[in-house]
Amino acid sequence: MKRLLVLVLAAAACTGSPKPESPIAQLPTAATDAAPAIAALQASKFDEARSIASQVMQKDGGNSRAAAVRALVTYQAAGHALITRLTALAEQGDDLKFLDHEAGRQMWKTFLDGLDAVDRDLAIAAADPAFSLELCLACWEHDWNRTGEVDERDRKLFEIEYDGKGGEIPEGTPARRPTFRFDVGDIDWARAMISFQRAGVQLVLAYQWSELDKLFERRFTERKLTIKLTDPGRVKKARELILDGVAYADRCRAAYLAETDDDREWVPNPRQQNHPVPLPMDAAIYDTWAGVTGDVRRMLTSEEGLSLKQVVALVEPKAATLVPDAYLDFGAMLRDPRDIVLDLTDSSESPANVERILRGVFGNGYRTGMKASPLVQRLGRMKADLDRGTESFDHKLRYLLWLN
Repeated sequence: MKRLLVLVLAAAACTGSPKPESPIAQLPTAATDAAPAIAALQASKFDEARSIASQVMQKDGGNSRAAAVRALVTYQAAGHALITRLTALAEQGDDLKFLDHEAGRQMWKTFLDGLDAVDRDLAIAAADPAFSLELCLACWEHDWNRTGEVDERDRKLFEIEYDGKGGEIPEGTPARRPTFRFDVGDIDWARAMISFQRAGVQLVLAYQWSELDKLFERRFTERKLTIKLTDPGRVKKARELILDGVAYADRCRAAYLAETDDDREWVPNPRQQNHPVPLPMDAAIYDTWAGVTGDVRRMLTSEEGLSLKQVVALVEPKAATLVPDAYLDFGAMLRDPRDIVLDLTDSSESPANVERILRGVFGNGYRTGMKASPLVQRLGRMKADLDRGTESFDHKLRYLLWLN
């Protein structure tokens, strides 16, 4: 599972795609079959796969398999460009200033454009209820860790290491490098992931983050920082994208539960047994998944708020006495955003000082009275299960992060 969880980050950690070994001109001009694009993708020829998929899409704009291939390789390319530029800017020693100067902001805008393109192609794939794509992720020969060559770490990146019974899967066995059969439910899973990432980039672009550099300046004595909101519209857009992501997660869950086949599942439902990842999904996890997405949606619509005291009590019970009986209204904070003020002029650990800091950070999202979301209690019950040894909290938490 650990190796599969890094899929979200792997595309952002890659280097340039290998150059095609065979010319694109070999594709028949009348071809609308996505098979050549899939073959190029399987062979780690990402640039070639994108070119072939684009040719197919020009002739057959509703080709779901070509759209899925182009979405995958577009995501890989966008992640590569982002990491390459981030590394170059960070090496200039500008700390967080690279988030704000024109080159830095353009970098994030370009990445966002890539994510938007990915979602458009995923939407085409999602419209085909018969969509399927077979792919062995661990078979990719690619320099994911940017060492200049494909090494052992690259080859093991997506391998399934553990058998789910406390042991390791022997190296070199086929079980380490399974071929998944992705279907339309998995496309909705991907759209949820992309929506959350698009929301994150919108938030990056909405504020002037370089103000945080002052925290590391020796001459900084004011102890008060104001992170300026430069584009409120982006924060509001981020809220919409998070809601979209929750909707895709719900649709994904429904699609998984409705499946009647059982063929190399990416995420199985409780009835499916053929899943290369040796961690089954039971009904309790699906119920928790539904509960979490419902909690998030109600918080984003301001029907419920996150109890700050409950959150702190879950993590550090002794510190909960310092936290006011207040709530974080995510919906209001994102609908009506304002500058983030971090006031550290008073270093005392008094409840009044804690409240002042929270009000400055959360802005319009700070509320003194609203209905508490059950999300914290839900996570608390999972933590208690772990403490009693009756359930694997790590198992459940990994799946919740994976699914949401």
